Amino acid sequence: MLRLNGFTLYRLAALARTRYPQQSAFHIRRNFYFQLRSGLSPTFQQVLALSQLTGSRLWDWLRIFGFSLADIPRIQALVARPRTGRIDKDLVDPQGLLPSLHYRQPGQSLPPAAPLSQLLEQSGSHAITLLTAAERRDFVYAKIGTEDALAFPELLPGSIVRADPRLIRSSLSPGQRSRNFFLVEHGRGLNCGQLRVSASNRMAFVTSNASFANVEFRLGAEARILGVVDLELRFRPASEKRRGTADTTARISSHLIEPWNPTPLETRASQRPGALLETARLHAGLSFRSASKLSRTVAKILGDRRYFASSGTLSDYEAGDRMPRHIHKLLTLSIIYSITFRALLQSFGIALDDLGNPAATQETTDARARIRETKNERRDGFFEDIRKQFGHLPLFLWSVLPALSGLSRISMRDVFWIGGERNLPHPSLRGALFVLVNRRCKKPKMFSRMPPWTQPLYLLQERGGSYLPASCGFENGRLLMYAYSRGFTAEQPTRRHIDADVVGQIVGVARSLVSPP
Repeated sequence: MLRLNGFTLYRLAALARTRYPQQSAFHIRRNFYFQLRSGLSPTFQQVLALSQLTGSRLWDWLRIFGFSLADIPRIQALVARPRTGRIDKDLVDPQGLLPSLHYRQPGQSLPPAAPLSQLLEQSGSHAITLLTAAERRDFVYAKIGTEDALAFPELLPGSIVRADPRLIRSSLSPGQRSRNFFLVEHGRGLNCGQLRVSASNRMAFVTSNASFANVEFRLGAEARILGVVDLELRFRPASEKRRGTADTTARISSHLIEPWNPTPLETRASQRPGALLETARLHAGLSFRSASKLSRTVAKILGDRRYFASSGTLSDYEAGDRMPRHIHKLLTLSIIYSITFRALLQSFGIALDDLGNPAATQETTDARARIRETKNERRDGFFEDIRKQFGHLPLFLWSVLPALSGLSRISMRDVFWIGGERNLPHPSLRGALFVLVNRRCKKPKMFSRMPPWTQPLYLLQERGGSYLPASCGFENGRLLMYAYSRGFTAEQPTRRHIDADVVGQIVGVARSLVSPP
């Protein structure tokens, strides 16, 4: 890498001492190669110096040493935590490739439901940067915690939600219970739920769970609304249908049950590193021991024990303000505490613009211009409908979909568009746009000891060729469908026999929670 950029190690070491004379952490020793061969990994400051001095991308230098910042949102979306935590959605390599998809029948109306393989065709690939050029940066993504049941069962623990801050003003009416759900940050963490805002600029959560303490917050001082939850992504691998998962019970953190007085929100940018880590850990609902256990899960997923942090190590990080020596620990802290990587580095005095990447090349700029020029060609059909109803794609999910869904390989035959169906027979599918189907599971079952919102869902294909997602099972050798037209009430669902084939079990649902404009 140095040779390609016209550098020698000795020259680079001299440049690092000249550019960072008072910051020894950025210095690159002349025995740097020996240190690497001995198994000692570089510090983040050293990798940043390599990027800035050579003019090469920080992403590429981190990859050389075995690190990928994309692992942060991937594992944040994968692991379960007690409290709701943000996902660092921006950590996607802009030079990564995605398949380029085109609508097979431009100008024609969409069917109510169909596999994507009938609607789209692949023609090469393009860099992610072409998609992110015009993407909105203000969306907030979060994973609902196992102890955040304020919106249960409409939003299930373990779901990934997107919050749109631009919808806040139009979705709140003083004195009335909100129809939409909001992602709110307060002194004890994040929660998703419905709100009631008074004219005096005070708000409170509105929930059917009687155990939740009725607490009022001063907007802006004690609570901050991050956005209206407009998108939910649910995943349930077929192997978990018999397991007692987190969404079978409605649990609320004990810190939110007992009456308490809200405290003023602190600005993370003003906190010292130790205080930032302590606040983030408490917001995540983790003790040192449980945080260490979660780091062991991270180390297991990434296949490297250096991502593990003991309870004592985590305690030392909060007691002191020194940056961890190993990049592994930096990634672990960002993952388990749901701190954005940029904010974590900023607390240690390292400010990154676009993660230290060089400016866009002329080739990239020209490609973005071509995208804007051809934008009008897709005003009709699939892409325009998706843009209106779905918005921008959460690109960080690209690498984590197999783990979330239990499908090792996902093709367009496994993803179905159902956005045109208006009378879906299950409340969990209300507003659904896409479903991900495991085609190997074709034997539907109903489990008597499981509540209706945890029953597995299946995609059926009726004799006329139309598709229907539903909860179903076999009775006397015939397929029986269960319809919840009145929601999840104490009454028994409507049951009827249906003449259809089972395509497979639904293991993922993407649904819109707000009406399209």
